[in-house]
Amino acid sequence: MATAAAGSFTRRTLLAPVTVPGIGIHSGEPVKATLVPAGEPGGGVVFRVGPGAQEIPARASNVTDTRRCTVLGSGGAGAGVATVEHLLSALAGVGVTDCFVDVDGPELPIGDGSARLWVEAVGKAGVRDLAGAWTGAEPIAPREPILVPGAGGAFITCFPSDSLRLTVVIAFEHPLVGTQAARWDPAGGDDYASEIAGARTFGFIEEVEALRAAGLARGGSLDNAVVVYPDRFSTPPRFANEMARHKLLDLLGDLSLAGRPVVADIVAHRPSHRLNTEFARLLERGVGA
Repeated sequence: MATAAAGSFTRRTLLAPVTVPGIGIHSGEPVKATLVPAGEPGGGVVFRVGPGAQEIPARASNVTDTRRCTVLGSGGAGAGVATVEHLLSALAGVGVTDCFVDVDGPELPIGDGSARLWVEAVGKAGVRDLAGAWTGAEPIAPREPILVPGAGGAFITCFPSDSLRLTVVIAFEHPLVGTQAARWDPAGGDDYASEIAGARTFGFIEEVEALRAAGLARGGSLDNAVVVYPDRFSTPPRFANEMARHKLLDLLGDLSLAGRPVVADIVAHRPSHRLNTEFARLLERGVGA
């Protein structure tokens, strides 16, 4: 989503196509995604999946699963694509509102578990403004607070604002993680590429072992996730609050599924993909407008 103040949004797309190869963290399969510039007037972010290049707009109404990542699909037994949140976060963070994403596998490449590969890809492709305004809709700017509760004290809430601001708080009993907070205020000068994009996905060793025993997380490795052991991390954190920053990264990606720029002060406590996409779905439907 664009990050300017309300009423001053510009649609942006890529200057040239760019291809990103890699491994799917859940499938373990080689996958490739090509970001393709959108034409005028743009149509948001649209995934083109499978041999028939079935189009799946990046909208909350197209979310089919949120158990380990965010999955988009066309409904029924149609095509789908998993692990879209890091790409969507990067596009929103750097201000790309419109592009096609051609995917040749069941999910997107995981890279190092952060959004860096996508920010770098956009940098290689270049960005240009689209001439068209936001077709048929203004940015989403709730006029009253919204609260979406979740399990175990989790919640997402938002308040009216003149720009987008995100705050995330996480809380774990593990002493190496504990309570962490992260905040992103792009209108206030916070830089997505240097402050958010590099935060990697993480998991506790017990969860990782259980997933592998179930035949899941087949592409997971110490190269694409921070594993939390009882007494150490698998690799040194990039930030003191890297886990909270990654949850904010995920939230931004899931929030973009509202389909339009969002102007609100959003606070998330112990967010999850399920809670994030439920919140995005409410925004998509105009709740709080």
